[in-house]
Amino acid sequence: MKVLIFTEGGNQLGLGHISRCSSLYDELASRGIEVEFIINGLPHEIDINNYKNVKIFNWLSADFLYQHIKKTDYCIVDSYLAGEDFYQVISAKARKCLFIDDFARIKYPKGIIANPSLSTENVKYPIRDENCYLLGSQYIIIRNPFINVKRATVNTKVKEVLITLGGSDLRNITPAILNQLCSSYPELIFHVVIGKANNNLRGINKNKLQNIYVYHNVNAAEMRNIMLKSDLAITAAGQTIYELLATQTPFIPIKVAENQSNNIAGLKELSLVETVLEHDDVLLTVKVEREFEKLMDVAIRNQLVCKYKKIVDGLGTNRIINFLCRSN
Repeated sequence: MKVLIFTEGGNQLGLGHISRCSSLYDELASRGIEVEFIINGLPHEIDINNYKNVKIFNWLSADFLYQHIKKTDYCIVDSYLAGEDFYQVISAKARKCLFIDDFARIKYPKGIIANPSLSTENVKYPIRDENCYLLGSQYIIIRNPFINVKRATVNTKVKEVLITLGGSDLRNITPAILNQLCSSYPELIFHVVIGKANNNLRGINKNKLQNIYVYHNVNAAEMRNIMLKSDLAITAAGQTIYELLATQTPFIPIKVAENQSNNIAGLKELSLVETVLEHDDVLLTVKVEREFEKLMDVAIRNQLVCKYKKIVDGLGTNRIINFLCRSN
């Protein structure tokens, strides 16, 4: 059995697709299944050191797909760029397909469709015999180091804060948030995590504040450790929110892309957020600080931690791969 994973990532696309596909890759590899990871992106924007069989290549070519996919292959596709025609080619060529989707982006051909998110009720999928659906929080994908993690304690006082606004921080809002918070809270330590695709390093470093620590291209275990030592986090409302839930790290989510709307809706449905913060709000930094001040209250953080424990069980990746590996 061989599985091909097709996805994309980089400065303009973010790294969320790569993150969740890496979890699927690791689960397959741990079962002794041959996996090939094919990523559409630029090499200098993507860290591929953690994968044995990975290729950086623009796979959006019908000729490439026809030549590369064998009839015995299983395929996983997680893409916002691929049109329906490419999915048709992959579905026709492969033995079995799994399509990761967030908002019913296209009409999918024969295959499994997984929407691993908190809120899927408002996403309308067509009922078709050739499709089956894996929807909702039980299929949430997190990377291996975040499974079965428990926060040791909730500190009475906030001492350390994580800021992680996507691997690329496409909206370049990290510097503004740092300027707002680091000077207001000089006694706190701010851990800023940026990815290889982040072009805003100069804007971050120019703050020249003593209470900022910048981390580059951290792996999953390193990210987990930073989360666990942080009392709260400010994050983009993408894939990272699930790992923050898994580590029971109270967080302030910021919607930086339209495809994060369902994530925000899910957080609101679970009463995990009250105010929706958007990247293009002229009062964003003021509103972030307002939410930040709320989370300084240990009682509020304790309430959130208790809620988080019930949301992500860490078995989503396992469930998805089990379903994929079932015989036709």
